[in-house]
Amino acid sequence: MDIIIALLLLGLIIFIHELGHFLAARFFKMPVSEFAIGMGPELYSYYTGKTLYSIRIIPIGGFVNIDGMEVESKVENGFNSKSPFARFVVLFAGVFMNFMLALLVILGITFTSGKAIQNTNPIVGNVIKEAKASTVLKENDIIKEIDGTQITTWSEIGETIAKDSKKRDALDVVIERDGKTLDVVVPLTKISEEKPAIMGIIPEYKFEKYSFREGIKQSFKIFIGVFEDTLGGVKMLVTGKVKAKDISGPVGIVKVVGDASKSGSSGILIWLLAILSINVGIFNLLPFPALDGGRIIFVILELIGIKVDKKLEERVHTIGMIMLFGLIIFATANDIFNIFKF
Repeated sequence: MDIIIALLLLGLIIFIHELGHFLAARFFKMPVSEFAIGMGPELYSYYTGKTLYSIRIIPIGGFVNIDGMEVESKVENGFNSKSPFARFVVLFAGVFMNFMLALLVILGITFTSGKAIQNTNPIVGNVIKEAKASTVLKENDIIKEIDGTQITTWSEIGETIAKDSKKRDALDVVIERDGKTLDVVVPLTKISEEKPAIMGIIPEYKFEKYSFREGIKQSFKIFIGVFEDTLGGVKMLVTGKVKAKDISGPVGIVKVVGDASKSGSSGILIWLLAILSINVGIFNLLPFPALDGGRIIFVILELIGIKVDKKLEERVHTIGMIMLFGLIIFATANDIFNIFKF
């Protein structure tokens, strides 16, 4: 089931990416001979007389075969016959669609879930399962007193625990539960020697709908945050801060999706769709041969007046494609090793 969900998520992301290339090529009247999802032998295909639409057996990647990308092609209205600007738009369109998909998903999540507003009253919204206090405290308990200190606001709980936890492993707490006042001893949980012990309770939150303007602003803020985090990950990979054994591929994505689906929340999977879409967009935008970013570099050089031999460019992209397949194989082997290692 995890594999099916992962394939559906990746399939949608790839479909949107390739749809961007396809629509941009059609806009500039470039002939498209094939629009494929996946790689390898065909599972299903449909030919319209101009374009072959196909689903292929290996659910990794996909492609739009735009006629005229070959060096010596003389196809009318082919890719290489168009202006550098038109080629730039077609190449960038896939990445743009990935970012738009992510932004639309984030917009949907933001407006659907609303903004969380913390209740300042000392009411327990939840108790962390791993915390020792989970055996004593329950949701909706009202904290009235801790070690003789009166509690009237949520912030006072943290201040009192931080002060008293240095001396004791448990605290005397007065709570109100279902209209009754109870005296309980709440054990504290030690996270590390450097950090003070915690009670492990979470405040109560209520959710309010965003106004249209607030929702748009918050969605863009979230999108930019995920974008920057992803770029930070790429930077760590390039600078060597991420070890080779930590590089993950398709199998790793299936594991991440599986972990998300086990939570039983469709919201986590939808959020994962946005994150993966941004990751795919940024990956394709990298200035590496065979990727959209690598091809865009050559178009930009042409735009500023630097002409590159097309045969040399084609060889560079071919080498890049071989290296990419090698990276996919390496990442997949890493994933398999990490799953079965003891």
